[in-house]
Amino acid sequence: MIKTKQISKTLVIEFSNEKSNSFDSGMLSTLIDILKLAKYNNEIQSIILMSGNPKLFSAGASFDEMIEIEEYEPAKDFFMNFGRIIWEMINLPKIIITLVDGKSIGGSVGLVSASDFVIATNRAEFRLSEYSVGIGPFVIAPAIEMKIGKSAFMEMTIDTSYKNAEWAFRKGLVNRVFEDKESALKSAFELSEDLNNRNPVATAELKSIFWDLENLNFSIFEHRAEKTAKSLLTEHTKNFLKNFKKK
Repeated sequence: MIKTKQISKTLVIEFSNEKSNSFDSGMLSTLIDILKLAKYNNEIQSIILMSGNPKLFSAGASFDEMIEIEEYEPAKDFFMNFGRIIWEMINLPKIIITLVDGKSIGGSVGLVSASDFVIATNRAEFRLSEYSVGIGPFVIAPAIEMKIGKSAFMEMTIDTSYKNAEWAFRKGLVNRVFEDKESALKSAFELSEDLNNRNPVATAELKSIFWDLENLNFSIFEHRAEKTAKSLLTEHTKNFLKNFKKK
């Protein structure tokens, strides 16, 4: 379920579901559509993205959907959704502030990385779990590398344990850390109100520089989705997912 509300010139996007906030194709498509509409709405100057689940930010890609995928094209399309949403986020000519309270796992780390400013609580933890599952964070890698650099990305990929908010702050994945969600949310709204008074032309140009949009091509996400699809359909990964579901 995704809820949106506009407060002044800030669009607040809140997502949640009963599956640990994992992203299935439907939720990702809805988020993409919301961002596309916001792009051309001059009454929106900033966006706050947050979880509506008090337990965590997101468990990443839906395991239930991945388990059901048996063919290459559906697999590729599923993972392409993460590329599509990252592409919409970085090309949106408005600043996206993401609030992270609790665990951010797998694909959701890609959304955090594709945000322009990240505010977290001390409860925030980040984990790239893909390699332990039998795939890799191929599709979300471009956003993560641009945000924290290749060395930190390699560390997160190879060592699939959780990284706390302090680690994320030191590496540049997170910009501010607060003791509790109330303080973090207050900071997010204060920043968004400030941003709403900035020159939108300058904001659009800055986004282009932030994300090197003159040199980044969408085809990289398609290429990476192909790699992920191939890995997903291997016997190794299929067995892992089946055993995971039995637990």
